[in-house]
Amino acid sequence: MKIGFIGFGEAAFNLASGLSSEGLSDIIAYDSMESDCIMGKLIRSRALESNVKLIFDIEQLVRFVDIIIVAVPSSFALDVCSKVKKHLHSNQIYADVSASTSTVKMKIWDNIKETGILFVDAAMMGSLPKDKHKVPITASGNGAERFKKLMTPYNMNITTVGDRAGDASAIKLIRSIYMKGIASLMIEMLQAADAYDVTGEVINSISKSMDNIPFTSHLDRLVIGSAIHCKRRADELSGSIEMLEEAMLDSSMTRSAKHCLQALEDYEFSKRYLEEKPSSWKEIIDSLGMKKREVL
Repeated sequence: MKIGFIGFGEAAFNLASGLSSEGLSDIIAYDSMESDCIMGKLIRSRALESNVKLIFDIEQLVRFVDIIIVAVPSSFALDVCSKVKKHLHSNQIYADVSASTSTVKMKIWDNIKETGILFVDAAMMGSLPKDKHKVPITASGNGAERFKKLMTPYNMNITTVGDRAGDASAIKLIRSIYMKGIASLMIEMLQAADAYDVTGEVINSISKSMDNIPFTSHLDRLVIGSAIHCKRRADELSGSIEMLEEAMLDSSMTRSAKHCLQALEDYEFSKRYLEEKPSSWKEIIDSLGMKKREVL
C-alpha cells in the first residue's frame, strides 16, 4: 500500500513517523515549501527521520499512491483539491486532515466527487507529537469505512461517524468550543483565585460540585439551571467582573458568560418552568433553536 502526504508539516511528519514505525515503507510526500531556504531544511530533515521520500511533483504523487493524505493549512485545502482533481481516480482514498470547517470539507467533496474518489473528512482529536499515528481520528465521508479498514492494522485509531463529508470536522470544531472555552475560563478563574489568595478553597469547592458526576448530568444541571435563573446569575457575574477589574485582571470570559445569560432572559424560562423543570437540557436548546427559526 502506497501513501502520499500533500504537505509535510508537523501533522504529516508525526503521522508518517508512526506509520513508518509500523512497517509501512512506501510513504512519499510533497510540500511546496521544500525549496524554501529556511523551511526546506526542516522538511528534508523530517523526511529523513521518518523514512519518507520527498518528491517535487504533486501530480506524480497523486498518480502513484493508493491513499492521499492532505495535511496542509486549512486556507489551502480547497486549492489543493482543485490542483490535483484531474489526476484522481476511483477507489483511491483522499483523506483531508486539515483543520478546515465543515463547509470547506463539503466543498472539497463536491469538487472531486465526480472522479469516483473515496473521500475522508478526517478530524484529529488529540496530540500528534504525543500519539503520532495513534492520535484519535474521527472520520466521515464515503471513504471513511475503507480508510479505517486499511489503516487499523497499522494501529491508527479511527472512529467513523457516517458517510457525509463535513460531519467529522463539525464534531471537532464544536468540541473545541467547549474544550478551548473551558480552558480559557479556568485560566481566568485561577488568576482571580491567585490574586485573592483563595486558590485551594476555590478548587476544593468546584471539585465537590463536579467530581464523580457524569458529563450529561452536568449538562442537565447547568443548562437548565442557567436558563431558569439566567437573570440572577447574570447579575452575580456583574460582581465577578467588578472584582476582576479591581484586581486588574482580564474579564473577557466572564463578560461573555454574562452576555450569554442575558440573552436567555427573552425566553422567560423561569415563567415557563415555574411548576415543573424540563426533563433534560435538550428542551432548552430546542427552544432556542425554535425561536431563531421563527426570526428567520
